[in-house]
Amino acid sequence: MVDRFPEAFARFERVVDVRYFDSYRELAYAFSLWAGKRWVDSYLQNVALKREGKKLGFKDAELPRYFKPSIGWRETARYGRHRSLGAERISVVNDLIRKGYSANRIVRQLRSKGLGMRRKVLLKHIREMKMKSVKANREKYIPKKYRQKYRK
Repeated sequence: MVDRFPEAFARFERVVDVRYFDSYRELAYAFSLWAGKRWVDSYLQNVALKREGKKLGFKDAELPRYFKPSIGWRETARYGRHRSLGAERISVVNDLIRKGYSANRIVRQLRSKGLGMRRKVLLKHIREMKMKSVKANREKYIPKKYRQKYRK
């Protein structure tokens, strides 16, 4: 695929005098306005604009912050609230469901293998696997002391 960004930037330089820009940020803003709907703010467009900015001598030419990977997000994605079930956990649960194990027994098996899982998530996965819908009157199955009291 042919890189057509330098050609577009040359057209931009013919229209706009880039010598008067004080920073790379001003250049990027002006180019995005000039390009209009063709500027989709993609990673590759930003890399090409950075390359052209370096050629013009802007020392502060860099990618926008949202294109730089943040280590903090990776940590939460791996260990925190963003993590998914994981392939090993899913395969173990599916095998145990096929064998006809109860939810309590599946939880114990997962715990013994060091693959703990929230009960709510496990029950949802079991329902999906068995193609069952959620019970109609769920409050009926919740012990009385845990039910929310609705006042009218």
